[in-house]
Amino acid sequence: MTKLAAWSIDRQPAGDASQQLEPRSLRRSHLGLEKQLEDWIAKDATLIAEGLTLVGRQVSIDDGRLDLLGIDSQDRCVVIEIKPGMLYSNALAQALYYASSIVRLSADELYAKLEYGLDALGDAKTLSARLKQQLDGEAEEREIAVMLVGAGIHPGLERVSEFLGRFGVPVGVVSFEVFELDGGPQLLVREVVDEPAEPPPPRRKLTVEAIRRRAVDAGVGEQFDRFVAMAKKAGLAVQPQPVSVRIAPPANRTRFLMYARPDFGDNGGRLHIGVGPKEFVEFFPDLDEREIIDALALAGSDWESVGGKELDATLDRIERFLTEKFPQTDGGG
Repeated sequence: MTKLAAWSIDRQPAGDASQQLEPRSLRRSHLGLEKQLEDWIAKDATLIAEGLTLVGRQVSIDDGRLDLLGIDSQDRCVVIEIKPGMLYSNALAQALYYASSIVRLSADELYAKLEYGLDALGDAKTLSARLKQQLDGEAEEREIAVMLVGAGIHPGLERVSEFLGRFGVPVGVVSFEVFELDGGPQLLVREVVDEPAEPPPPRRKLTVEAIRRRAVDAGVGEQFDRFVAMAKKAGLAVQPQPVSVRIAPPANRTRFLMYARPDFGDNGGRLHIGVGPKEFVEFFPDLDEREIIDALALAGSDWESVGGKELDATLDRIERFLTEKFPQTDGGG
């Protein structure tokens, strides 16, 4: 059983070399109620994981309520179970129960459960677009990960987590402790137990070429190639997803700037295209969000499903934007 401890080392006054610095032990503080920890995570999901987007809070599932539901950087739904104290294996059993309920829901059923709570977690329009992209991109069975959050980790939980990892069930554990600083603020300390490194069963390898074949079958292969080529020329990363390609910043290839998903339409093929102005500005601060929205003629992070001449016009706008704002390369990146 891991027990965290913390010490403070006072800063020595400038020019005073007479005093020897010594660490002082900090007292543990009560972490507080489960809802307090849930509130913190709902406001800042990076407390428990980078690249995590929360799309649900206190979601009614069968005969229970799921604390938080997110989408991680690997495009998995993440069931997050929060406990105010020590994390035992029964917390994992509860989270797995919720995960088994989530995986049985259709895309429409899951979206209906989450839609009306999105505005409490951030910009509802952006989160709705991210959620729709996630649900639309599910090729076969929904991928689910489990994350447990509490204050302390029982060794039995780690053993169960490692065991499940052998069968491709991803379980992450995050533990927090709070320490008192004399006359100052409280110090929040985090311990993370990553998902077991045991490799899961082999999965279907995702490739851009596989998505391209889907685009060709839909009749938009040329337009898809153009979209990928213009992103590469701008020095952006092209990442394959189950039924789409994600355009990502080179600094973090798990994040989203644009998406393109080939679709079969009644009157010919289409590309379902999404652009994230906020995400562009996050990684390229010299850009202006309003300018991006105006240049691409998109409503914020909304998606457009376009075909024919309308698709060519959309690609023209994206190409002009990328050519103007990004140094052009030979397209091999």
